[in-house]
Amino acid sequence: MIERPDSAYSILVEMDTLTISESQKERRALMLAYISTVFSAPINLSCTDLNRAITAFDGDGSTDEVKSLIIKYEIAKNQGNPVSCLELLKDAEFLASQLDDKLDLAFIYLYLSKVYTNGFNGTVSEHYANKSLKLFKELRHRKQSIDARMAIVGALIVKTDYKLALDSMLLLKDDVIAYSTESYKLYFLDQLARSLDVNGRSQEAIDIWNRISKDNSPNSNTLAHWARACIHTNSLDSAELLINKAIALPHNYSDEYLCRNVEYDILEKMERKQELGRIDSLRSIALNNTMSERHLEESSLALNIKYDSATRQAWLEASEARNRTYIALLIALLTVIAGVATYILMKKRNRLLRLEHENDILRIDMLQDNLFKSDSRNNDMSSRISELFKTRFNLIDGLAATYFECKDTIQEQKRIYSEVKNALSNFGTKEAIDDLTGIVNGYKKNLMAHFITDFPKMSPSQYKIALYLFCGFSLPAISIFTDTEIRNLYVYKSRLKSAISKSDTSRKTEYLQYFE
Repeated sequence: MIERPDSAYSILVEMDTLTISESQKERRALMLAYISTVFSAPINLSCTDLNRAITAFDGDGSTDEVKSLIIKYEIAKNQGNPVSCLELLKDAEFLASQLDDKLDLAFIYLYLSKVYTNGFNGTVSEHYANKSLKLFKELRHRKQSIDARMAIVGALIVKTDYKLALDSMLLLKDDVIAYSTESYKLYFLDQLARSLDVNGRSQEAIDIWNRISKDNSPNSNTLAHWARACIHTNSLDSAELLINKAIALPHNYSDEYLCRNVEYDILEKMERKQELGRIDSLRSIALNNTMSERHLEESSLALNIKYDSATRQAWLEASEARNRTYIALLIALLTVIAGVATYILMKKRNRLLRLEHENDILRIDMLQDNLFKSDSRNNDMSSRISELFKTRFNLIDGLAATYFECKDTIQEQKRIYSEVKNALSNFGTKEAIDDLTGIVNGYKKNLMAHFITDFPKMSPSQYKIALYLFCGFSLPAISIFTDTEIRNLYVYKSRLKSAISKSDTSRKTEYLQYFE
């Protein structure tokens, strides 16, 4: 908006007001009116939009209220009400200061400078113009900085420091020519010409007016100053033509007084004394009207007392009360949030504790079940060991009884050989293999089951040889159990050992210790 007000205005104008909310309509109207005020853009707002801009943000204590006050100031200025102008700008200044709204504050200082210039208080006007310039420079707004520098020039003229005013304008000239609009350049050159005339450089001033009047018609005030410059160069005929043209144009009381003064000086220089009385009478009437306006402007400057400690203290107290309310609401909201969060956390914690309790019960049940199963396995293993134990003693008992019966007989060796052969052949039966597998898995941590899992592609005979080795039987014993020649068993054992060594199983070392 600051860099390209025309684009900002176009965007706002092109908005579809049928699809936006009332609050958006209020803000749109505010921004349109604000652009019209601070950039002097020719924007005609409807009564509804103008009412939105000046009423919708009253009392909300925001930067939007500051902008609304600036718009109200512009309306009061157009209505010729300097008292309201100063009241509104002072309110806007105070609120913008509290909000640290630097951009709006810079414009407010600029407008205050102009109000005090119109009230003929150059010192205060210069003070506000300098504050405005400082903020615009800080915000890096070149065009607005030029406006503030021109406000300083206006303050210097009110203080009748014409030399410094001219020096300031000459320093400013290059920036105005480079960065300002055509209309502003014309305004600046007009003011420069007036300063040149006041500082005794009237011919330079006349040259400037001649140049800028070729494409633009000067107003009554400019023509009067131009005529005065012609008096200073003794071009009285030109001066009379200019002042007559100025009087014929529409103008206010101040311009009327200026024109009559210049006309009086021209007639006096021409020695047309018979006409001086009439002009002096008209000049006195214009002076009275002008003094009434000036008195109103000057009296408005006395209203500053309204904005001293009492009013500002009341505003601060209201602001503090509003802040206390916000803090109380925030604390209440945080308390509610904390309460809800505590309730949720406690509920979640209780749920987790309940789940942990249920998991503990499940673990206890599993432990009990595992203990029961372990008991069953131990009983089964004890039973198998007992049977194996009894088998060994029954074998010895049977052999001893046979030996006793056949002792010193022809059948002694034949009967004993037959009994031993039958007993040993039983170790190769399926029942014996199953018993040995159960014993190996029970006492050696499922060694046989893991071996089958790790080497699923081996043959049943290879599993059987591995089982016998895991049980600790020698190759001669295995030869008898399997009815296999021992030299072949050495080959089978070597192949098994090689297969285990080449595998990636984590139990490789455990298996190989039975193949040493």
